[in-house]
Amino acid sequence: MRHYSTRPSSTPFRKPNKFKTSLVAGVSLLAVCAGGGAQAQVHTLNYSQPQGEVNVFQIEAGDLKTALNAYIEQSGKQLIYRDDQIRGVKTMGAAGSLTNKEALVQLLAGSQLIMRRDSSGAVLVVLDDSHTKAGWQKIAYTSDAEKAASLDVYEEDEQQESTGKVTIDEIVAVGSRRAQARSALEAIVPVDVIRGDDLSAQGNTNIIDVLTSVIPSLSANREPISDAATMVRPVNLRALPSDHTLVLVNGKRRHRGAVLGEFVSGVNRGAQGADITPLFGAALKQVEVLRDGASAQYGSDAIAGVINYALQDDPEIRMISAQYGSSYKGDGDTWEASGALGTHVGDEGFAVLSFNVKDASPTSRGVQDGEGTNSGAAALAAAGFPVADPVVVWGSPEVKNDYKIIVNAGLPVGEAELYTFGNYATRDVDGSFFYRNPTNRSGVFAAGGNVLFGDTTGDGGCPTGPLPTSSFGDAEAFINSAPANCFAFQSLYPGGFTPRFGGTVEDYSATAGVKGEFGFGLIYDASISTGRNDVDYRISNSLNASLGPDTPTDFNLGRQVQSETVANADFNYPVKMEGWASDLNVAFGMQYHKETFEIVAGDLASYEVGPYIDQGFSAGANGFQGFNADVAGKFSRNSISGYIDLEADITDQFMMSFAGRFEDFSDFGSTVNAKVASRYNISENFAVRGAFSTGFRAPTLGQSNLQRSSTAFSGGQLIEQLVIASTNPIAEFFGGGQLDPEKARNWSMGIVASVGELDITLDYFRITVKDRISLTSADIDDASRTALVAAGNPEAATISNVQFFVNDFDTRTQGLDLVANYKKDWDDYGQTNVTLALNYTDTKVTNRGATIGDGREREIEDALPSTRATMTFSHDVDKFNGILRFNYFGEAYESLFNDSTLPVTTDALVIVDAQLSYQITESLDVAVGAKNIFNAYPKEWETAGFSGRDGGFLGAIYPLNHPAGFNGGSYYVRVTANF
Repeated sequence: MRHYSTRPSSTPFRKPNKFKTSLVAGVSLLAVCAGGGAQAQVHTLNYSQPQGEVNVFQIEAGDLKTALNAYIEQSGKQLIYRDDQIRGVKTMGAAGSLTNKEALVQLLAGSQLIMRRDSSGAVLVVLDDSHTKAGWQKIAYTSDAEKAASLDVYEEDEQQESTGKVTIDEIVAVGSRRAQARSALEAIVPVDVIRGDDLSAQGNTNIIDVLTSVIPSLSANREPISDAATMVRPVNLRALPSDHTLVLVNGKRRHRGAVLGEFVSGVNRGAQGADITPLFGAALKQVEVLRDGASAQYGSDAIAGVINYALQDDPEIRMISAQYGSSYKGDGDTWEASGALGTHVGDEGFAVLSFNVKDASPTSRGVQDGEGTNSGAAALAAAGFPVADPVVVWGSPEVKNDYKIIVNAGLPVGEAELYTFGNYATRDVDGSFFYRNPTNRSGVFAAGGNVLFGDTTGDGGCPTGPLPTSSFGDAEAFINSAPANCFAFQSLYPGGFTPRFGGTVEDYSATAGVKGEFGFGLIYDASISTGRNDVDYRISNSLNASLGPDTPTDFNLGRQVQSETVANADFNYPVKMEGWASDLNVAFGMQYHKETFEIVAGDLASYEVGPYIDQGFSAGANGFQGFNADVAGKFSRNSISGYIDLEADITDQFMMSFAGRFEDFSDFGSTVNAKVASRYNISENFAVRGAFSTGFRAPTLGQSNLQRSSTAFSGGQLIEQLVIASTNPIAEFFGGGQLDPEKARNWSMGIVASVGELDITLDYFRITVKDRISLTSADIDDASRTALVAAGNPEAATISNVQFFVNDFDTRTQGLDLVANYKKDWDDYGQTNVTLALNYTDTKVTNRGATIGDGREREIEDALPSTRATMTFSHDVDKFNGILRFNYFGEAYESLFNDSTLPVTTDALVIVDAQLSYQITESLDVAVGAKNIFNAYPKEWETAGFSGRDGGFLGAIYPLNHPAGFNGGSYYVRVTANF
């Protein structure tokens, strides 16, 4: 159920019936007078008006029952409805010169109610039960309507009365601030809408995988071993980094994640985007993806577009689902339970509690290191060394204790509505790191080709020489030959070791607000939101070699925390414009946004420089040195913004909008952005649309303030390698300084067409981004060190290298989005829906700056496939529903292990998904399906004369970051109960 606080326009809400979206097949006519014991209300007045006659309606937004009674009085029509089905439902109203059909469609738009005519000719307003069934994948503006229904009602042409159909499109909140909601199909810019039941029907337990399966312009690479990025997967829209897409929940800005992708490959390197894993299908009414620049409307980050997660708000929902899945290889077992439980609050309020519980076992798709050449770990295993097989696990990490809760509630109070929503989520993640070979790992096992022994007393006498590898017995004998004062870490890890890296991600948010309408027509919405993403890092099966025999093997590495508070005041007011086809909607508002990025120090042992550092042993937890007390701290900023947004139908065919936004940040200053968009309906079957906007992305606090230290011993002294803030004096010495916002320009133009049962949208986009932020590195030589110390930076005496973020390079991204939908009704044999969604994106680096080399340039341009497409066939007949989807991934590039000397190009790949569901009873469904049913994998990589089966490449035989992944096929079974 939707809750609106809107004022109807003085002109009709025109729904272009010819722009049909496809119908949800199998929706049956409900007998409203039967079941539940609720008495149907029959209202009969004069029924003699011609069906196509136009009436002047003036029905205010508010309670649907009141509105339906007003409709009866103003139309002279008979309606039948049940009080229990419409109780608490809100409507956006209807106003202006409308046919009876248009008025009733508008009153019910966005609800879970549909219209039907019974055998006597009476019009029924009933609850659509199709939302309780497993849905299909759809991109809304060219496919299934949100509450589609076969309607024989109110046809102007008597000859069409027996077969005419009208659909009610998805109503979207993103992309326009117009008080009177529009459908996705009518939007002035391209918007994709995926319904909540479709999200739950995808057979995947991760919202990221679900969305990337149905929206080709959305992608998410997997980072199997990438430090913090293993715990939070970045998501890309239109081949731009994850922090170039704004994420909203119920139209309110969601806080970004705490993870900064320092070691991520491809376009996301250095990005700090939102963590959307805490969101899940059962909690969502729909997801709206605005594929257009929108910084002038929503502020920072909305360069590639905006994703709005609309939470479930139906007080009648009672749904619980359980799912089990596993891979064809027999690993990756996943157990999941989710549900949504709604209730009425008072007469018209609602509250919905949604939950998700999941445990996912890890997967492994590599081979033993050196398997193909009997080298590396494979050779050690053959010689009897105690080596795990494989020594490195390439695959999905283990995720356990994965709990998510989302609450959404609203309560009308007088002429206003109080609302609140929020989430809490936590998950433990554990993944593999690289293997430390006992024969050659510098700073732990070896130095200069010989075994690295530590002397605990200074008496000397430690053996000298390489570790024997012909047999494990010889190696043991060599290590054990050392006197008591000598130690080697081969005693602790005789076969070497592979650290396990992970931790706990905790996320919560809360929003509270009030919305309503003043008596003079001003609509308001005031809210305050707070959110926090807390990542607590841990590493196990490791050591701090500089601590010698006293080293622990498990470490708490510290935390990164992102906290945000946002206060909004938004207003809408319709201004009557003489001669225009609609009122001029004037939207304006203000926002206050406070952000805090915090680094919390880890255990002392995780970063401590121990007594054996001067004997050549490395300091800090091996694999990920903990955050030390010197880099820990809190870093904050705030911003204040104001905007104005104008939109109107100038004529019945021509719509225009303009938005402007000013925002002032406490760290880098202010920015001004604007957007203009228009749409022209050439005919009922064809429209053109276009937009131009300027945009920006403020540097994140993580990019401006991340600090990290690693320490080594070289040339007789301690040497540090630092990641430092861009405003650190040492960074400024090498050209650093306050980061500026990235600046964007976004052009788009497209068409919307309908030919019979075929709906098509085609949109061209072009995005230029200047001053993109990149991580740079500087070596500190003797001359620089002397100058830095003389300038009052004594810490530079022991620093060999620094890294920091700078504004550096420019890019141009352009492409096409095509979406086509065709439906076919087979009468008694059900209905088939076919949807093709295709994205072509081409990115070029137009200015390389000082930080972009050949390999990095190619990553930015080609890491994501230029061409992505999905084709979905869905068929519904009787109690069965089937889905078959083809996913196409074009050629992709990566620098393997982030090493530009190992370029890998992966050929195009097709992955096929399938699902079959059966409605056992009215309240119980079962579904079985397979993701990647034919078990397709990216081709094993070969480059520079090497392959993943050679020693030294740790058994990574597949490209590591292909957007299709490399887990192969999997199957699942799901049971869903609605009660």
